[in-house]
Amino acid sequence: MYYVFVHIKTTCEITESQTILNWSAYQRANVLSIHFWGDIVACLIGGPIAEKWGSRYVIIFGIFFSAVLSMFTPMAAKYSYLALLLVRLALGLFTGLINPAGHTLIARWAVATDKGKFSGALMGGSIGIFIAWSVCGQLIVSFGWEWCFYFFGILSFVLNILLWLFVYDTPQTHPYISSSEKQYLKENINIQNRKEAIPYFRILMSIPFWSLALINFGSGWGIFFVISAAPSYIANALGFNIASTGVLSALTYLAKSTFAFVFGALGDYLLKKKFVTLPVLRKTAIFISHAIPGCGLMCMAIIGMPPAFYIALITSVMALNGAVTLTSSVNGHDLTRNFAGTVNGIVYACMTVAGIITPYVTAFFTKNDETSASLWQPVFFTGGAVFMATGLQFVIFGSTQTQSWNEIKTKPENAKDNGRFEKY
Repeated sequence: MYYVFVHIKTTCEITESQTILNWSAYQRANVLSIHFWGDIVACLIGGPIAEKWGSRYVIIFGIFFSAVLSMFTPMAAKYSYLALLLVRLALGLFTGLINPAGHTLIARWAVATDKGKFSGALMGGSIGIFIAWSVCGQLIVSFGWEWCFYFFGILSFVLNILLWLFVYDTPQTHPYISSSEKQYLKENINIQNRKEAIPYFRILMSIPFWSLALINFGSGWGIFFVISAAPSYIANALGFNIASTGVLSALTYLAKSTFAFVFGALGDYLLKKKFVTLPVLRKTAIFISHAIPGCGLMCMAIIGMPPAFYIALITSVMALNGAVTLTSSVNGHDLTRNFAGTVNGIVYACMTVAGIITPYVTAFFTKNDETSASLWQPVFFTGGAVFMATGLQFVIFGSTQTQSWNEIKTKPENAKDNGRFEKY
């Protein structure tokens, strides 16, 4: 949500009663990036914690403290630049727990032909950005920029109540689903109870794992460019008032979330009907999720087009990248179920590294004049090239086979139900 605030605010009319924070390009880059340092640490520990003690409390805990810190952000920003950096770092530590814990939930709830839909649902953060883009402009104009943080902090508390009522770690512990559904999931999801240490060395020596890490890094690079660079480009270099058309800008994120679920459901359908094999699906979809969006980012460097052209490009890049529900966001579950939280936490940390780098790349190229469209061209050429190259390497090195390090050699408590690998 901070990305939305920092860019909308550049084009909003600020009243005399509102505090203006005049930060340089590099200061803004620091504020945007430091969150991800906390994210990286949390991603690396969030998966193992969720696998050992369950995802439910990890997610609720992460959202609760993220909401508290979000509401403290305006106070920290007004107190000092350093205080804001510390709050943002702590915020990253708590929000970073949520993604790997969510993937641990998917491993325990999604059968092989439902992984795409579950992964699409996990990308609901795009809906959050859609809501933020839609309302933040009006909140800033009407109540001040501080209310962007207060509003979404309060909203997070409400969300946590719903999570407490309806989210449980496993089908067997859920009080509301039927016995037949519990039995179906038990028979079709093969999770072994972990009795030994996570095989980090074997995971890190795995070529398919590193291929997955690279496509996540590339996706992160491209998407964080869209989130952080594109709005500033349109507002500062092209002079297009994003704040006055917040809903239009928000559609880019609604498109990503919508198409993520559509692509995920389509992939599940194709697998269920055996119209395509899993390797073909994953490696074909990489052109939709990475290669074509990379070309779209490069086209953002074209100068002289009407603003609608750039908005359409951003929307298309985000919508097509929704196909990550067929590639980078779900491939970790192909490689392992028993360590899905750990693996997806590590690769999400790689994606987060891109979030740290991209604001500095943008600041490096545009530090002399953020209003010069020509200085923005290498920003988008770089982003597009990274997006494409990291995606295409998956066609060569990526795999959909369950990896040998997924197997837990210690005999599980229920060998009859848990001793099988799924067929996909």
